[in-house]
Amino acid sequence: MSYTETGITVLGTLPCEGGVILRLGSAHADKVLQCYVSGRLAAWQSAPAPEWTCRLSGVRGTDAIFLLAVDCAEARENYWPAAYPQPAAGNRLRVRLPQTIAPYLPTDRWRVYVGDAGAAEATRIAHEAPIYPGGRRACGFGRTFGQGGFGWDGADAAGFGRTFGVGEFGFDCGLLQWAGDPLPPGTYPVAVTVLDAAGNESPPTEFTVAIDTYPRPGRDLTIAGYTRATDTLELSFTPSEDLI
Repeated sequence: MSYTETGITVLGTLPCEGGVILRLGSAHADKVLQCYVSGRLAAWQSAPAPEWTCRLSGVRGTDAIFLLAVDCAEARENYWPAAYPQPAAGNRLRVRLPQTIAPYLPTDRWRVYVGDAGAAEATRIAHEAPIYPGGRRACGFGRTFGQGGFGWDGADAAGFGRTFGVGEFGFDCGLLQWAGDPLPPGTYPVAVTVLDAAGNESPPTEFTVAIDTYPRPGRDLTIAGYTRATDTLELSFTPSEDLI
């Protein structure tokens, strides 16, 4: 296992439909280049070469791009957790909901609200999905106690006797997870509720998440003017919204 960040040069960038094209230079004759987008291995070089043109689709303004040179046989190996243990936390909001032994019904849904950075409340619905997709694994402890195996009537329900001793309260009932799109730095309000089949919504569980990630780069670099007498080139650009 061998990788390095050194010896890689960005020779140029070019916006394209739906993404960006990177032209990269490499000082490594025996290694290939990998390109990570916000923690995801998005592209890699097929063979060592002094230059590589990499096309990335779906790149957002809040995405961070990282480059590594790795051994040829490990071009598809994901080195992100090892090479970037701190950024590996990413710049996304992540919410987990245990499929617990709480009295959720097969038709219940969970809903995630998110607010803008610095806002007092989470008002925008970012995610909604069934707690038990298709009703599968519903009906656990407390739903049909005293009936069926150990009091759990659902043959595939998680609970005592199935995975005893693991997970929440000793019940490894699985976790539902939602992860949002990349976001700029800031503190975001989040709220999670449960919705029943009749549209009744539970009181929210509310919290905030602080994202401390890389600032978005400046953009719209243009030539503002040129003074021939002093051979001076003037450039203008839109600075990063995350740098004050």
